[in-house]
Amino acid sequence: MKKFFANLIVSFHLLIIIVWCGLFFVPQYWFSNKVSFHFYLTLIIIGHQFVWGAFLTLWTGKYRMACILTTLTQILKGKKISDIKSYDYSFTQEIFKKMNLPISRQISDILSPAILIAVTIQYFFC
Repeated sequence: MKKFFANLIVSFHLLIIIVWCGLFFVPQYWFSNKVSFHFYLTLIIIGHQFVWGAFLTLWTGKYRMACILTTLTQILKGKKISDIKSYDYSFTQEIFKKMNLPISRQISDILSPAILIAVTIQYFFC
């Protein structure tokens, strides 16, 4: 049952990433509030990572932006909340690796701020 829920969370995680990045390719005339929606979705995604990372500091003693879905998946896989994979794990790296396009941790870490910058520019200047 735990494996089922872990896979469900991974699928949900993937769906969120596809929607989040895919919104760059949706024409404005298909979704009139796309830019605004994308901006606030990005704030929620990145904001929750800051908050969850701060919360995990209670167990880890280290601050690192972390996604709650990653932590939940690792817990369901039997890892402790203080395990490094519960807070210092890149789902993005895993997805790219499965597509035979391995990326470094630095590139993975740059993607979220890059999306935030791009979405912010769209929101305020387009």
